[in-house]
Amino acid sequence: MLEHVYLIPLLPLAAAVTLVFLGKEGPHSKMPFLSVATMGWCLLQSSAILWSAMTGAAHLPYAASMPWFEFGEYPMSLGVLIDGPAAMMLFVVTLVSFLMQVYSIAYMHGDPRFKRYFAYVSFFTASMLGLVVSSNLLVVFSCWELMGVSSYLLIGFWFEKPGPAYASKKAFITTKVGDLGFYLGMLIIFAYAGTFDLTMLRERVAMGAAYLPAHAATAAGLCLLFGAVGKSAQWPLFIWLPDAMEGPTPVSALIHAATMVAAGIYLVARTYFIYQASPLAMDAVAWIGLVTAFMAASMALVSYDIKRVLAFSTVSQLGYMMLALGVGGYSAGLFHLTTHAFFKALLFLGAGSVIHSVHSNDMREMGGLSKKMIVTFATMTIATLAIAGFPFSSGYYSKEAVLGAVYAHSPAMWAAALFTAAMTTFYMFRLIFMTFLGEARDHEKEHHAHESPALMTIPLCVLAVLSVCSGWILEHFGLVEHLFGLPSAVVHGAEHAAKAVEAAGAAAEHGAAAANHAAGHPASHPAFLVPAALSAFAAGLGISWKLYASGDFTTATKIKQTFGPVFTLLEKRYYFDDFFLFLVDLSDRLAAACFWVDANIVDRIFVDGWGLVTILLAEIENFIDAVFVDGLVDASGWVSRQAGAGLRTLVTGQVQEYLLYVALAVSVFIIQMLTMR
Repeated sequence: MLEHVYLIPLLPLAAAVTLVFLGKEGPHSKMPFLSVATMGWCLLQSSAILWSAMTGAAHLPYAASMPWFEFGEYPMSLGVLIDGPAAMMLFVVTLVSFLMQVYSIAYMHGDPRFKRYFAYVSFFTASMLGLVVSSNLLVVFSCWELMGVSSYLLIGFWFEKPGPAYASKKAFITTKVGDLGFYLGMLIIFAYAGTFDLTMLRERVAMGAAYLPAHAATAAGLCLLFGAVGKSAQWPLFIWLPDAMEGPTPVSALIHAATMVAAGIYLVARTYFIYQASPLAMDAVAWIGLVTAFMAASMALVSYDIKRVLAFSTVSQLGYMMLALGVGGYSAGLFHLTTHAFFKALLFLGAGSVIHSVHSNDMREMGGLSKKMIVTFATMTIATLAIAGFPFSSGYYSKEAVLGAVYAHSPAMWAAALFTAAMTTFYMFRLIFMTFLGEARDHEKEHHAHESPALMTIPLCVLAVLSVCSGWILEHFGLVEHLFGLPSAVVHGAEHAAKAVEAAGAAAEHGAAAANHAAGHPASHPAFLVPAALSAFAAGLGISWKLYASGDFTTATKIKQTFGPVFTLLEKRYYFDDFFLFLVDLSDRLAAACFWVDANIVDRIFVDGWGLVTILLAEIENFIDAVFVDGLVDASGWVSRQAGAGLRTLVTGQVQEYLLYVALAVSVFIIQMLTMR
């Protein structure tokens, strides 16, 4: 299967092209089944690859390439690189995409652009799969950009509505700001290492400063991180993701769980050897992750839109993953990326089931749905327990791994991450309580509520099973370290970086700890970490139960009134949207001012003024030319004419007279000759 892994991204791409150009569009088109079948095959192939990686039947990493083109003396290759994280990501992406497409058959049924929707989804999935398998950073960047295009098409799928149209532009432009950092990072890497091939690049970085000095590794790492910040919606470029849920809900599940936002985390993990060579870049990854996790969780506390709560949750959990990678918890970050994909896809598809039933996103218009949507309620509760870190759920194992890695790096950062975990429990159970428990707050919507069809509930059940057992399977059978352990070249590079930092003195401890974690040898964690995490879970659940479980929100309303400015700050998303809109407005004003200067000063004074001076000089030159130059020319002609007229009187036409003139001339000549003697 590994030798044909290149088919996994190519088949969905071919399906997307086929759906775009062939078949009739319409709400009852049969062409979307081609996309579903294609993704089913990709899932089977990815499952076989993952199984062979888990059992050791496949020797990883597997690399295969072919010549692409030459840039001067630098050859470029086109190929695949499959290691443990890539094998897992192939399975996660294809599984979530397949379940999401099966779900979409029912959810999008009746949409006039039914076929086009599945074409965009196939294109989107193909872009992510190409990013996962590629061995060349240039191809990774190309797939990265294709994901941006396809996300624009999917978020703005209902472009005739103002909300999706605005959200798609916002997502596209914001992520493009981050993409600039990715591009600059690639240029720095190529300038020093002379290659985009990830295997060769890893080997050269492991050699030390000969190929990538510390300052270059720091610059490249920070630039790549900026690209990941845009794509994975990290601080401060997280503003696009909460609005990206304007697209169809299954698309939100795909974006938030397994594709676009996971790409930034995967990029940092894929180029982790660069960060191991730069403690400063590692610290930047950790702090951005921590700030993002906390801020996003706090904003989710006050949101009433069910999909927006989940969007803030995604941003926060991505912050956890980035935090884990930044503190040296490479395996923990990828472990959480895997489990998060299952329960976050389940949460979004469950939210889509609710919206499909009540035709509203506002949780204040829901309540009491547990009696009519039993499967949706049960599966979403399982996903909520997983994301909150309930014991023995998938999220419990991965979140404990993250918190343990953070504590080994900095107890203060661990405390902030633990408080964020408590907030996660609170707002997620707030969602469950407001949506499913208590009495119906809108009886008309509750009256028409019903459980979703089997095409929507079966994917929920599959994801619920994975949300329960995937963490235990990966942990119990040692697959976390087996699949997510760093290659030996990277560990060697981490140890090299640690020794270099040790020479610097003050930063030696950080470098050694990062090397230890990167090598897969984390320090033993204190026994109180698990009880502390469970206490945070209990606190968040207890407060949420007290405020929202009964359906009486009086206490919650009083708290909101008491802390009005804080709630306003959170509802306004810390005014980040206003700040960026201010920058846009400032840019518009600056552009208008520059236009005024150009039109009124540059054009009127310099351009038009110089033109006027040129005209005046031309008029003066014309006057001189007409009066003096032409006058002298005309005068010369007049003199010549007059002289010619005088001489003409001497010409009579008589031959005798001409002979007389000749005789006189000869006489004068003879006299002159005699005189000269």
